[in-house]
Amino acid sequence: MVIRFIRFTLVGGFATGIQYLVLILLVQQMGSGPVAASAVGFIVSAFANYIINYHYTFGSSQPHFAAVAKFSVLASVGLLLNSLIMAALVRFELHYLAAQAAATVTVLLWNFTGNSLWTFRETTRRQAPRIESRTGARTSRQARAGRPNSATRRGEG
Repeated sequence: MVIRFIRFTLVGGFATGIQYLVLILLVQQMGSGPVAASAVGFIVSAFANYIINYHYTFGSSQPHFAAVAKFSVLASVGLLLNSLIMAALVRFELHYLAAQAAATVTVLLWNFTGNSLWTFRETTRRQAPRIESRTGARTSRQARAGRPNSATRRGEG
């Protein structure tokens, strides 16, 4: 889980870079409001975020249709959180980049939890294989512990 979180954070850093680039360009070059510019940046970065997380972070084998539908729901909630935090902090006259930093941390935690537990779940819950049944074969617990099965102890295996 720690390695997955590190990968998720690296991918998120890349996507966040895209979001901040769009945010800064729209605010400084196009005169957009910071909340709207942040939302546009969030949407643009979500595409890169999905593709890279699907393949690199989670190594998902789910069909894209199922995974992208779940990802879209989570991203929509993330967009809502991002926009609400941005609007509140900018309204209190916090610089838009500082407001975006606060929103980024909150949305990072939301996205990692949601993607781990829901979007890409089938790849995050791996169970130890059961080798055989009670007929003297090793159970998954014995296999993990490196203990011999009863047949091996009796000299049958």
